[in-house]
Amino acid sequence: MEKFKGMLLVSDFDGTFTSRVPENYKKNVEAIEKFKRGGGLFAFATGRDYHSLLAIEPEFENISNAPVIISNGARLYNTRKKEYIISHTLDLNLFSGFLEILYSLYPETGVRFSCEGGLVTSDLNEILKDDLADIFMRDTTVRVMPFDELAASGENVYKCVMVNKPEITDRLKELAVSFCEQNAEAGRGICFTKSYARGLEAVNKNASKGATAKKLKEYLSGRDGFEYKLYAIGDYDNDLDMIKFADCGAAPSSALEEVKKAASIITAACDDGALADFIDKIG
Repeated sequence: MEKFKGMLLVSDFDGTFTSRVPENYKKNVEAIEKFKRGGGLFAFATGRDYHSLLAIEPEFENISNAPVIISNGARLYNTRKKEYIISHTLDLNLFSGFLEILYSLYPETGVRFSCEGGLVTSDLNEILKDDLADIFMRDTTVRVMPFDELAASGENVYKCVMVNKPEITDRLKELAVSFCEQNAEAGRGICFTKSYARGLEAVNKNASKGATAKKLKEYLSGRDGFEYKLYAIGDYDNDLDMIKFADCGAAPSSALEEVKKAASIITAACDDGALADFIDKIG
């Protein structure tokens, strides 16, 4: 019996799927397999890029049976055909104005760009090194290149992550809101969101997780000839619009309060098998 047929389940990766308790991590994977056997389509939606996700979970392409949302929605990757369905680049001309403000106020901020050729930074400082180690990217190769040189290179840039102490990152988020309010073109072109306590991210306005989840739902519905219902689960700011857009949105009990308020289902905490609990609840 295909009790999950017609369901598209999209899950955040860090803080939702990745339980630090090995048996609960395994429970999440087993629940996804049950969901797929029941006719459901499963995909991750993560702020990580392809190579970062592969380094953390080498089996992610086998766990997912639908295209994966990466770089916070900037890219939609078909795991079967090994190609991108959607790619939205960040407009560096628009973004440069905000970067000038950021560096004038908080010059110690670590700034890294997710590009076609991997990670790029103009300064691999200690904040950035600590952050990469903290998110299990200690051994990731990072090219050092001045921002002006990157902008002039023509290389596709999909995301920027700005890293500082959590209290400073909150101020950066306020600055970003003010910047977009005062600059209509930037407001129409850039989406700023926090993806973790120390990280503020910038992507193309059309490239949030929610916007790309909507496109994924439309893509699969058009391909298969019937309307999928979107089930989404996540724990942080960058998951908020995806949860609001979903036909059924969920959040782990360990999620931010704002995210839990937007969800219609609250699951077990991340480390207790949030995704497995969500699948049990919708089954």
